Amino acid sequence: MPETKKTKTEKDVKITQEETDGIRELQNTYTQITVNMGQLSIAMERMKENIDAMETQREELLAQHNTAQEEEKKIVEELTGKYGVGNLDLDTGIFTPNE
Repeated sequence: MPETKKTKTEKDVKITQEETDGIRELQNTYTQITVNMGQLSIAMERMKENIDAMETQREELLAQHNTAQEEEKKIVEELTGKYGVGNLDLDTGIFTPNE
């Protein structure tokens, strides 16, 4: 509410400078709280955007993981069909069949 200048009447009482300063300090506190809440809201919005982006990336990586598992399954089936059940040493390329 805007302050209006008014002339002092006999009923008016002037408050102390200390009281005026206290009220102004309280107003400044409210202003700072409002600014901080705005900054926090913006930071939270950015964080939500980051979380959404990470969730999208996570879903893509899970899809890639599922594809890799299917690929692995196909390779194992092909090798088992060709060489039987056994162990493969990837360093040497030697397959040892189970007995």
